[in-house]
Amino acid sequence: MGIQFERYADDIVCHCASEQEAQKLKIRLEQRFNDCGLTLHPKKTKIAYCKGSRNKGDYPVISFDFLGYTFKPRLCRNRKGEYFVNFTPAISRKSAKKVREKIASWSILRNSKANLNAIAYYSRAILQGWKNYYGKYGRAKLKHVLLYLNAKLAKWAKRKYKRLKTKSQAIRWVIGYQQREPKLFVHWILLSETVG
Repeated sequence: MGIQFERYADDIVCHCASEQEAQKLKIRLEQRFNDCGLTLHPKKTKIAYCKGSRNKGDYPVISFDFLGYTFKPRLCRNRKGEYFVNFTPAISRKSAKKVREKIASWSILRNSKANLNAIAYYSRAILQGWKNYYGKYGRAKLKHVLLYLNAKLAKWAKRKYKRLKTKSQAIRWVIGYQQREPKLFVHWILLSETVG
């Protein structure tokens, strides 16, 4: 068949030229797995159509998750500034949830004796890792996820500084600090970048 594929551990994505080729491959894989006493995962094994401006067919499955990314049709802009639909990856909903849960677990954000520099230092390596991995594709989606840290910083600031009586005052305080020190946090650097 000569079908290209990507594999990581027990997850594989195969690239087929047509639905018929994908159906044949699925049958062959099921037979091979059965011969080995194994079965394909019923929910993960699916045929997805890579819908976009060039591929305009109508199929029930037009997305899939792989390695923490969701691949699906998204509105993109080319170098001329023209918009089009492309089948591209961005951080998956499951991965975004894990990122937010990890941020929420940071005890330093519950420590009113800590300062912003300490929080930035504590978070730097983790944020840089997320930026390097999830920021490779679909950077706008990652920016949206990392705004959660700004909300957590506002909550921390409201506890630390009694003059910040409301949530909106605390958010304004974080935004003001971000404008004065845009390179303090890794995600602030990311948020200041324009998406092309």
